[in-house]
Amino acid sequence: MAASASRITEAEIRRRLLIRQIWVFGGITLATCTANIFTALSNYARGGVHLAWWEPTLWEYSSGAMILALVPAIAWLYRRAPLSARTWRWAVPLHLAITPLFSLVHVGGMVLLRMLGYALMHAHYNFGAWWPDWFYEYRKDLVAYVLILGGLQAFRTYRLWLESQLAAPPVPVEAPRVNGEPLAEAAPLERLVVKKLNREFILNTADIDRIDADGNYVTIHAQGSTYPLRESMAALERKLDAKRFARVHRGHIVNLDRIREIQPWDSGDYRIVLTDGSFVNFSRRYRSRLPQLFN
Repeated sequence: MAASASRITEAEIRRRLLIRQIWVFGGITLATCTANIFTALSNYARGGVHLAWWEPTLWEYSSGAMILALVPAIAWLYRRAPLSARTWRWAVPLHLAITPLFSLVHVGGMVLLRMLGYALMHAHYNFGAWWPDWFYEYRKDLVAYVLILGGLQAFRTYRLWLESQLAAPPVPVEAPRVNGEPLAEAAPLERLVVKKLNREFILNTADIDRIDADGNYVTIHAQGSTYPLRESMAALERKLDAKRFARVHRGHIVNLDRIREIQPWDSGDYRIVLTDGSFVNFSRRYRSRLPQLFN
């Protein structure tokens, strides 16, 4: 009996990444802050100083809360300046330049939270001399920023692995049989009937340059003209000759004979330039099809 394997979707990739990032960054912050609270209580007790439990709790969790609040901003910057073999020469200086701002926002927000907490406990909080104490905090924030980047890099690797599962070819399904004999596969389409301006046109598929997704329609680009067709990209892809056409993006199918060059981008994606000078994005999701394009 034919069996089909369930395949991961882009929405599932985003959901998995978000949940795991919350667990990892939140869990590490919670564990670190809790350990630091007991360390502070122990150190003060050894010095003969009684410290109310809420004080180190407020110190640590105000710092941890600000760090977690800044992680999405760092992730946003990292998506635009990833650390890779092609980008590190400009990405590393950029991230280093951001660390003082990261530290200032972290320390400023942390101090405000502590002042609010102390006020609720009818006490006064004194951060101390701003610049010397901030420089001390900056050294710790620099380490925290590097660790956050390391976590984001690990999640980027994990995302690429998930996308490779998305891009992997589906498990072959046994062909239907009649009287024990497999049915012959349908021949690829050689012509398409499309409508434009209340007229019908017959297009040879060999004349198609590329096909773009457009909602419930697709837009066919052929010989300098465009034609709408009410059909999904997936359905049309199955009908076309796989030796001539390739899906290079969820929104693009290209005629392999029309490819002039493939240009790498810093983000890890590619851009396909066609013979007519137009271009389409070639996403990482479909990077396993590079051999098909080159061969």
